[in-house]
Amino acid sequence: MRINELTAAADCLEKERFGIQCRKLIQEYQSRERREEARRIFSELFEQTAAQRKKAAWLGISSLHTSIQNRNFEYILAVYGEEFYLDPEPVGRYWMPPVFRECMEEDIRAVMKELRSRFPRIWQYEEAEVYRVCAAYYDAAFCRLCADLACELTETEAFLRMEKAERFSIFFGRYQGEGEILWRMSGE
Repeated sequence: MRINELTAAADCLEKERFGIQCRKLIQEYQSRERREEARRIFSELFEQTAAQRKKAAWLGISSLHTSIQNRNFEYILAVYGEEFYLDPEPVGRYWMPPVFRECMEEDIRAVMKELRSRFPRIWQYEEAEVYRVCAAYYDAAFCRLCADLACELTETEAFLRMEKAERFSIFFGRYQGEGEILWRMSGE
């Protein structure tokens, strides 16, 4: 099928490009300013959770399929209680991490240009699949960044003030889908 050929070609092209962009992202997020910005975003979420007197059991960092479709590349950060996804009132906010969007848009433009030279008349649904393929690389990079930030986030004053369940955990994944645990508080 053409869509399989197209996504395989997109994956191959993105794999080549992503190494360069990944180094750029690493350098950018090693800067003090970017790390402070990330801590501030999460601290505001923790403060909001504490203000609502919510007992936090999970911090979810999730990619949104609709975000890729709408091409705004934002993530949802949400604090859930013990009920996890069934929590009737999670505390959440959206975040578009700087530089990620710019790098991804640059990649997609380059990948689409190459694909258009090989595949005549790329349809909108095919282009959406190319976006999904490229987004997977950026999700993996953002997951790695969040894993690297986890210890810093848990040492913030806002995190320490927030009431937490005994086994509070931080996970990264698709919104209300599969994910991986990045950090887990050990029970004392």
